[in-house]
Amino acid sequence: MKILRTQKNSLIILLIFFFLLSSINTISASPQVNQSIEFTAIDSYIQGQMQKHGLKGVSLAITENDKIIYLQGYGTAGNNQPMTAQTPMYIGSQSKSFAGLAIAQLIQAGKIEPTAPVINYIPEFKISDPESSQKITINHLLHHTSGLSEAGFTEVLPEEATTADLLIALQKAELTAPIGFKFQYFNYGYSLLSIVIEHVTGMSYESYLQENIFNPLDMKNTFTKPEKALQNGLSQGYSRFFGFTVPARQPHRVYDLASGYLISTAEDLAHFSIALLNEGQYMDRQLVPGNRFQMIFQPVQGYGMGWFIGPDRIYHGGANETFRTEMELFPSKNLGIVLLTNQGYMMDHFISAPQMINGVRAIVLGDEAPAISSGWSVRVIGYLLGALVLGLILLNIKNFRDLSTWRTRSQGWSSGKRIWDVAISFIIPTVILVVVFSQVKGFFGTRFNWTYQILMMFRSLPDISVLMIVGSIPDYVQGFIKLYWALGRKKNQLINP
Repeated sequence: MKILRTQKNSLIILLIFFFLLSSINTISASPQVNQSIEFTAIDSYIQGQMQKHGLKGVSLAITENDKIIYLQGYGTAGNNQPMTAQTPMYIGSQSKSFAGLAIAQLIQAGKIEPTAPVINYIPEFKISDPESSQKITINHLLHHTSGLSEAGFTEVLPEEATTADLLIALQKAELTAPIGFKFQYFNYGYSLLSIVIEHVTGMSYESYLQENIFNPLDMKNTFTKPEKALQNGLSQGYSRFFGFTVPARQPHRVYDLASGYLISTAEDLAHFSIALLNEGQYMDRQLVPGNRFQMIFQPVQGYGMGWFIGPDRIYHGGANETFRTEMELFPSKNLGIVLLTNQGYMMDHFISAPQMINGVRAIVLGDEAPAISSGWSVRVIGYLLGALVLGLILLNIKNFRDLSTWRTRSQGWSSGKRIWDVAISFIIPTVILVVVFSQVKGFFGTRFNWTYQILMMFRSLPDISVLMIVGSIPDYVQGFIKLYWALGRKKNQLINP
């Protein structure tokens, strides 16, 4: 009974922990007209958040009208280098805004018709349903309304895969919604757009961006290849392990470049911000000639061409394995904010990153920032996870020691009690795993892919993965041992009644 009680207690603790994580909400600051930005307050706020969460490095840029009004780096870029506003970092899904701009340029040039089927530009494009392959258009990919989602595409491509490999893999993709009716964020839709760009221009996607976006915007430290970025001071990326920040390798997926693997700096993205807030104009260069620049910000179910469109704010962000990006535009005030962090642990993406950008946004817009002490600390959560795992390890050691006498102790039990004691060793770890994955699946929604998420769990949430292992495998092992002994006892009773 002691084992049963301790197992129940551990289950209750884990359920409470995951309930708390699933209920975390970030605080949103309401925009107000701001006449004077308090840059010292921004510095203090960022440094306070870095200390609270244990972040290594942050870089910030703020733009107003056609100027950069603030550039600052905080902390370290690793390798004994300070973080600066010129330090290159992966920008994750912010990469989509560049693909969206490139498509807008080609629409303006008459090379792409947004309502035309993708197959007109990529003849080899097809998904599992041949008829649906003919109906998905450029607009559907741009606005994530293609009916495709990660939930219907379970292939996991190796890092070295190409866009040609992606096209082959997508032949197994299944629709998870009717085409054109539902917003379903689908990363590979923007990878397909990069292939469209290559086919209509005869250039590589990388060359097109360099010639038509990076060079005109004077983005000298923006890269498509990590080797070049390393030569120019690419920051070390970081993850976490039980609250402790640890350096980690950042993968580079060429086939997913347009969706999430561009490398840039706070200063370069500030140039991008200025152009976006000035009808595509940067200095004497016009990114999209004519009056069609605003097509980028025309929303379909809240999403433009690589941007989320709100009533007072245009924004996107990026989450790589070891980096985080936030970019926000306020057209009515002609203000832009760029915030980059060299920290990519999953809880940082959804706890520390929102806390930091919410505070910076509030100060920039003249509002009162949330207290630094408000909200969870990712570092403290990690410490609590570590304590929980240590407690489970000690509990498992005790349970295995007690297991040596289980066969003797269970001889005096009723059949019902013995069955329940065996069953609980399977029920508790199964409930733990169901709770964890249901929370993950509920959060990611149509972006959830069992195969990919399980593989990524060990990279993006290594301590949660350890918790899952410690909280499940020992109980399963005990359960199978008890079951073997119980069945052996039953067999002996049948042979020797």
